[in-house]
Amino acid sequence: MGDSKTIYALKIAFLFGFSVNCAAGNDNFPLGARSAGVATASVTYADIWSSANNQAGLAYLEKATGSFYYENRWNVKGLAIHAGNVAIPVKSTVIGLNYRHFGYTQYNETKIGLAVAKRLWEKVALGVQMDYFHTYFSHDYGRFHVLSGEIGLLCEPVDHLIIGVHLFNVVNSRQKANPHERIPTVMRFGLAYHIRDMATVSVETEKYLRMKAVFKAGLEFAPVKHLSLRCGVSDGWMYQYAFGVGYEWKRFTIDLAFSHHRLLGYSPHFSLVACL
Repeated sequence: MGDSKTIYALKIAFLFGFSVNCAAGNDNFPLGARSAGVATASVTYADIWSSANNQAGLAYLEKATGSFYYENRWNVKGLAIHAGNVAIPVKSTVIGLNYRHFGYTQYNETKIGLAVAKRLWEKVALGVQMDYFHTYFSHDYGRFHVLSGEIGLLCEPVDHLIIGVHLFNVVNSRQKANPHERIPTVMRFGLAYHIRDMATVSVETEKYLRMKAVFKAGLEFAPVKHLSLRCGVSDGWMYQYAFGVGYEWKRFTIDLAFSHHRLLGYSPHFSLVACL
């Protein structure tokens, strides 16, 4: 029993020790179990979770769509992430509203985003998002609010090759309570290649402004209709490797993934997507 409490405390300390060293919290968390299954090498994906991964991908949604996501990071309840999204096509534009909550009673972060995405040309799309962050500390530390923004681009320069670019915190927002602490600025660049209708290979680099770049690669394979198998690797601090599965049933898509950290263990991810 003592060992399990020690491991729990180490996991909490690891996460928040990293956060203090690199930023003021409110990190850019890629969301969705589909993304988690490829070790978050998903900046080129066009789905409902583009609201967190690259807003330009929302432009390719043709129907109103809603989703829910849950991540139990390293099986520590206090590090769980809950998220939900809704996206609605309006003529040639897609409008999205998304919500994310991370943390526990003594410390938690909430993010609310309003996105607008549009195809500029047949194979080029642009997306922007305004973000509102709320951070809560227990006792006398109080609550903090800050606004920021994101921008993303998707293009297909040649058939089957997708290029994705995403910038998080474009205005370099700072925490009002401590102007020396900034929300991290994160840049992502990725390539994906579609092999017929059976597989997608994606590679990506992610760079926090004050940290070294992270490399990620993923594979999504569809052996039969409606079923997707996924795997991915990363040299980042969050996950080393991941795998997952997705299944489409009528208007619903269920995705399940597991990511692994060599010191902290496995994290399960679950998401449900519904065309409204």
